[in-house]
Amino acid sequence: MKRPSDLLFGAWNPIALFTSRYFGAKRTKAALPTNHRKQAEELDQLASTIQTPADARRFVDFLADLFSKETPSAWTRNSLLGLIARAEFSAVSDPQKTIPEPRLAEAWNAYVDTISAPEDQKVAAAEIHNLRDAFLTAAHIARNRGSRNFWVVPSIYATLPDGRLAPGCRAVESIRVLWDLANMPENIKAARDRASKGVLMSDLYRKPPQSPSSSATGGDMLSAGIRNPYPIDLAQRKYIQLNGNKAFSRAVIAMLTKTLS
Repeated sequence: MKRPSDLLFGAWNPIALFTSRYFGAKRTKAALPTNHRKQAEELDQLASTIQTPADARRFVDFLADLFSKETPSAWTRNSLLGLIARAEFSAVSDPQKTIPEPRLAEAWNAYVDTISAPEDQKVAAAEIHNLRDAFLTAAHIARNRGSRNFWVVPSIYATLPDGRLAPGCRAVESIRVLWDLANMPENIKAARDRASKGVLMSDLYRKPPQSPSSSATGGDMLSAGIRNPYPIDLAQRKYIQLNGNKAFSRAVIAMLTKTLS
């Protein structure tokens, strides 16, 4: 049986760009694909120049094509990619149509209920905002240092005219957040701690004398592999054992649909 995280790679096809290929290389200490810098630049270009629905579809298709060999064909069907592309274009073309963080939290929390994961795995909108801020801040820092990989793509995030994080998400960005909630417990734990103190990662980096180290900002987060099983992973495994892969897939699709519709 496939690991739940592998099934999630398939279910959240676009987010595979930020996960399976990169994490696979990290886990085995293998080199990233030789053209990963070029692909990262192309991704950044496509994400930052969406002006029409066709542009959004090209962006989503680019992601799907990159991982066509690593994801089940059922997840690359036109209807799912179309849903993602429409949500992506809506978020880019109208700031009022970004995906609200409360909706993203609700979609995730409903998923937690579906798979009978512990209540403490649920999240609040403020924690999601803090997590997104950490991702965007780390991406900017890494890019400024010359890094080019699938994690360092600031243009996938919804931002305000002044460059700060917007209160709502773009579509692919939201999928990236959901994947992280399902696979990287350390990240939401750190975001929850910062949120409880009323601190954003970007705030810390606007204060050079107090700037934390790279690892404290999410450097480890960007290069870490998938950890040993934790509550969400265990709940997913148990749900699949009891209900089967198809039921698990339906649960993921329900979360995606609630998020993107």
